[in-house]
This record gives sequence, C-alpha cells and structure tokens, in this order.
Amino acid sequence: MALTDSLPVRGPQPRILIVRLSALGDIVFATSLLDGLRSRYPQAHIAWLAQSGFAGVLEGDPRIDQLLRIPKESLKSPAALLALRRELTEQAYDWVLDCQGLLKSRMLARLAGGATRIGFTSKEPGKALMHHLLPKGGEPADISSEYRYMAEQLTGIPAGPPRLVVTAEGSGRIAEAMAALGLAPGFVALCPFTTRPQKHWREEYWPQLARQLASQGLGPFVIFGGPADRPAAERIHAQLPPGSLNLAGETRLPDLGGWLSPARLVIGVDTGLTHIGIAMRRPTLALFGSTCPYTRGADSPLAVMYDGLPCAPCRRHPTCGGDWTCMKQLTPARVAAQAVTLLGLA
Repeated sequence: MALTDSLPVRGPQPRILIVRLSALGDIVFATSLLDGLRSRYPQAHIAWLAQSGFAGVLEGDPRIDQLLRIPKESLKSPAALLALRRELTEQAYDWVLDCQGLLKSRMLARLAGGATRIGFTSKEPGKALMHHLLPKGGEPADISSEYRYMAEQLTGIPAGPPRLVVTAEGSGRIAEAMAALGLAPGFVALCPFTTRPQKHWREEYWPQLARQLASQGLGPFVIFGGPADRPAAERIHAQLPPGSLNLAGETRLPDLGGWLSPARLVIGVDTGLTHIGIAMRRPTLALFGSTCPYTRGADSPLAVMYDGLPCAPCRRHPTCGGDWTCMKQLTPARVAAQAVTLLGLA
C-alpha cells in the first residue's frame, strides 16, 4: 500500500509541492520523484520550490506545473517569507514533500500550510513540523536512492534514475549556438569544477587527460562550469588540444542539459554537471574521492572511479592536509583507460 493511499485530498487530484531548495546536483537527483508521481496521479498539480540560483535547471519540465523560485537572501527576510507564505497558502496544497531534511526546508514546508507534510528523517531540528517522516532509504550505491525510495513509498511504483527534460525551444537554441561555434555532436564534455577543494581533480590533470584521449581519436573537448570557474577554465583550456572550447560561465542554467545531450562522453567530479550528464542519459565517467560514490542505477553507461582510501569518505573533514591523495592518485592515464573502456574502444 502506498502512503498516499491514506492521505486526504481536497479535490479530484492532489495538489503537491516539492521543497528541494539546493544544491544543483541534489535537485537533479530529486527529479526521480516526478515520473512516479505523474504516473500515479496524471492530473495532479505538481509545484517545486527551489532557490533562484538552482531552479533554472527545472525550467520547462512538462512534469512540473509550477516552478517557484526563492532568492537565497529571502530565507533571512521576514517580509519576504511572509509574502511567500501568502503565495503558498493560496495554492492549498494537499501534500508538501520536504526532500531536503534541513530546518530551513522544514520551516518552508510548514510555511506552505499543506494539509499533509512529508519529509526525510535527519539530525536537523524541526521534526515536529512534519506529519510523516521517511528514512533516507534505498540502496546507497544507487543514483538518487533516497529520492527513489521516497517516490516508491508515496506511490507504490518503482522509481527510476533522475531525468531532465529539454524543451524543443531549448534544443533549437543549443543547436544554433553549436553551429555558430562550429561544434558538432560527439564532443567530450569536461566538468572539472565543484564547491569543495577536496572534490576537485588536479588542474594539471585535465589537459593531460585530453591529450591522451585525443591520441585515441576522441575530441574535441568542451569545458563547462559557472562564472566563478572562468579563471581556472581558461588555464585548462590554454593547454587543451586544438579545437577545444571553453564554455565555463557562458551557458544558461536551463540549457545545461541541452548542452550535454549531444556529448559523446561526460567526464566530471562529484558535481551537479556530472549528475546532469547522467540525467541526460549520456555515457558518464565520474571521479570521486572525499564523498560517497554512487556506482549503479544509471540508464546509460556509467563508470565511477573511487579508490576508497581508509580516510574516505572524509566529506567536509579532510585529514590529508590539502594533499587530496584520493583524487591525486586517479592519474590521467588511469582515467583515460577507463574512458576508453566505457566507450567500448579498448
């Protein structure tokens, strides 16, 4: 029996609000909720509340009826929160799903005034703000396991991997931009950047990797990242094989899925862009060291490199004094060999 079978609904179909504010990769993974909810409740009204800096990745998704954006600074503004409360309560949501498990997300779920609030168990305060708490279940090695588990508990339907939808308008915009750049489908997407230094692969490794892959007939290489990544991206780009492009800071968030869709291969660290590659069903090679890796559950070829050192995963508490041994020992030669094997070229 699905949990939602026992939950009250005020109309013919439920009105559902998903609260997942950040970060980019987690929002991508949380899309595993959408197909199950849409399949079980095809006429439901599904809304999603996310921070403005991340919400764009969901823009145009036909499974979402309403995309609500909240600026990060508004989370500390009583006046902004009061205005948001009015907006949310007017929607009369039946079910509010807190998919973050933080005090702030629980407070926003409560602010929405839904008839039933469902969230994850966690060490964060605010459990009393939820009506139902679900464990972060599933198999930890599976991509988006906790969101798939929640979806299955809610609907009784097995949930699949995350999936992003690129609109026809977005695809056309990307195709025009690629033509203007002289870029054809089949490039190798490089996603080197993330928020924590212990998750980075060594900067000098990226050009070495590209040269080794170019010797195998792969390329050209395209760097993706955000505006803050431009200086490092420029340094890497200067050493890449001819014909490579640097698009760090040059792509809109809603277009990232469309940009990665024509890639032959996506190579990245534990970052949102790598997760987008998986959500777009592209062959993906993910480099992990300080964080727990997922190793299965993708709908396309996936290889995860993770040596599992005794100190790993250290997450936010590294003990190596900045050596980042776990990532350093993933050498360009090892990564190139794995990429060739992933693509069936060995």
